[in-house]
Amino acid sequence: MGSGKYSALSGAVAREQAMANIAANLANVTTTGFKRDRVSFASVLRGASQIEAGRGINHTRIQQIAADFSQGGLQETGRPLDLAIDGEGFFKVRRGGETFYTRAGHLQIDENGLVKTSEGLNLVDAANQPLQLDTTTAREIVIAESGEISVDGEVTDGRIQVVTVNDPKRLVKAGATLYRGGEGVTDQPLETGRVIQGSLETANVNMMEEMAAMIRTQRSFEVHHKAIESYSKLGEKLDELGTLG
Repeated sequence: MGSGKYSALSGAVAREQAMANIAANLANVTTTGFKRDRVSFASVLRGASQIEAGRGINHTRIQQIAADFSQGGLQETGRPLDLAIDGEGFFKVRRGGETFYTRAGHLQIDENGLVKTSEGLNLVDAANQPLQLDTTTAREIVIAESGEISVDGEVTDGRIQVVTVNDPKRLVKAGATLYRGGEGVTDQPLETGRVIQGSLETANVNMMEEMAAMIRTQRSFEVHHKAIESYSKLGEKLDELGTLG
């Protein structure tokens, strides 16, 4: 009986974790460049392993929480320093000596001409250096799909870089829209990446889909919780029977 109770408990805990993931997705439905996380479940033990190592108890756990890097919608803003990537790839950004990857292209230029994200990270250019522009007297900034930058009709040395990584599954979330390269992750320029000026990529969260998943997960949690209560009541009855005589 105890094995069933612990199996139900592990199922309830896993659904609670899944609910937290859904809530995080919904909370970022309006966050520029946000990529939703998907949850997959797995049984910890199967077959002979369940009988021998698990003593008949089969736990449920979260197998993986992985980012879904599918394309979000493009929302036109008309702002010259709002950039979106059409297709795969990331903007490469840097804070201190640490490199991150992002799809959020709401940019600004500081007093030193450095192009930064809304979170204050430096945008890295095609030369793998912080992108810097002389815009003290600039009236017009034009960014081509290739990433080429023109200021008042003059092509600059700097260029917006779009990179791809060798294994996106190894990227580690470091914020709502930032990813850090995990072990063995390398990046390389993406020649086919299209930079769209005057637009931002919206979150790839489907609110209706997430709400439906929330309802399914809540119902599953309630089933597991009721099973736990039932096992507890049966355990109490067995304890009472054990005291007779």
